[in-house]
Amino acid sequence: MAANRLSLFSNNFPEFFIIDHDGLVDIAKIESDVDRGNATFEWDGSSLSVGKQGRLLRAVAPLGFCLRIATFDGFRIHSKFFEGIADPDVAAEVREDSTFVIEQAEVDPNHVSFRSVKFPDRFIRHRDFQLFAEPVSTLDELQSACFRIDSPLDPGQ
Repeated sequence: MAANRLSLFSNNFPEFFIIDHDGLVDIAKIESDVDRGNATFEWDGSSLSVGKQGRLLRAVAPLGFCLRIATFDGFRIHSKFFEGIADPDVAAEVREDSTFVIEQAEVDPNHVSFRSVKFPDRFIRHRDFQLFAEPVSTLDELQSACFRIDSPLDPGQ
């Protein structure tokens, strides 16, 4: 499958990008080159089209991390090292917890939402600038689950 490099910014806070802060994933303003790298991901699905499944992976070092729903932490989004997991049951669990479907955002047809495959009633959304996988129904919740796919902040090689 072809990987697609991207960064994602919040619909209702357009100056805030999804960013991996040492294992916890938030939305934040980009203030440094390190932030640019931490806010650059690869979508490992076949394409960035609505209806396609895939995972959001770190695109810069350290590599081998995916965005994963941490059910043990109130469905908070964590980044999880997945490369080289020897136990096939653990590897399958991490893959299930980190696979999402791209959906057209309800509040803005030019943006997308990421729905969990394992928990189909939950979408990646921000709350208090932290990312969670939660059900969304109110206008504020729908806004917080709406992201724009943008060029990678760290373009790489």
